[in-house]
Amino acid sequence: MNYITLLQATAGTTQSPWVMIVIWVVMIGFMWFVLIRPQRKRQKELQMLQSSIKNGDNVLLNSGIYGKVVDITSNGIIMLELGINKSVRVPVQKTAISGKVNADFLRQQDSSSKATDSKSAKKENKKEDKK
Repeated sequence: MNYITLLQATAGTTQSPWVMIVIWVVMIGFMWFVLIRPQRKRQKELQMLQSSIKNGDNVLLNSGIYGKVVDITSNGIIMLELGINKSVRVPVQKTAISGKVNADFLRQQDSSSKATDSKSAKKENKKEDKK
């Protein structure tokens, strides 16, 4: 019984339609500043990075492969030289580049991988000697 009287009491008061419009505008504005605006900013930065690529730059691809830019063609294709073999050149689209990398970073990664390779080789040699 009390619920019915409460419903009847609140049914008599109506809100202005402007309140709902203001709420929707605030929600859309919040979504714009939180989701859409930062994404557009990152997209512009990535496009600027991709357009500033030049010969000799070390780059990181979306797939996680590092390479050095050897040649840039006019139609957006970049020739990369991979670290595996310097004579191997792979054509890549400019849009596949996700960032630039310092040459020092690549040298550090190369030296650390050599160190781990030599450690694992020493362990394997010790195992073979024990047999």
